[in-house]
Amino acid sequence: MPTWGNTDGANQKPKFDAARQTRDVIQLKLGTAATAGQPTINLAYNDGNQNNVANVGVAVGQYVYFYPNGFALPGGTTGNGYPGFFASNNTVLSISGNVVTLASNVFNAQTNGTGVEFDKAIVYNSNKTTEVNYNSDTILITPTRLANAVFANSVNYSNTALSTSGGAASHAGWNKVTTFTGGRQGRVQTECLVALANPTAANTLSGNTSNSQTYFSGL
Repeated sequence: MPTWGNTDGANQKPKFDAARQTRDVIQLKLGTAATAGQPTINLAYNDGNQNNVANVGVAVGQYVYFYPNGFALPGGTTGNGYPGFFASNNTVLSISGNVVTLASNVFNAQTNGTGVEFDKAIVYNSNKTTEVNYNSDTILITPTRLANAVFANSVNYSNTALSTSGGAASHAGWNKVTTFTGGRQGRVQTECLVALANPTAANTLSGNTSNSQTYFSGL
């Protein structure tokens, strides 16, 4: 059973494959404790030659997740993301041997041996053969957003009702919104994944974040 929430936070999205943002690359462990408020972590890894985590796939820009209680537990237990599914709030800035510098400081101290997972973003494949979630996003549509369904950020169709573009949402709740699906420029399709009677929103705007479009507004 997929887990989902009644707010529009990224980690509250239903765990449907269509909402997946990342895939895992490698899991390693801290070789020394990580200090809160510092951006560097030292990983326990020896490749028999250079002791360089870049040799096993760690790269700049990848998302970072901590597992203080071991890899058996689902999700990053420090609350910084959902490994292998949702992007975390920290990424790799640089790599030097076994030392990884993060884009943001470590929020909570991590003990020696803490698990660390590195994920890469799922990105658009120009052949459209593998990455099917480009130009789509799973968003929470409230009753007011349903009533104010405006195709807001299109140059050619500014302020045109979403219903006329072929993508009117059928029900409040978690909906998958996909853009550029064919027909005239700006065509939108929606699919209700989880219908909710009284969803609430934390953000003023909601929409297809994969290509910076906004189709639903209001709280």
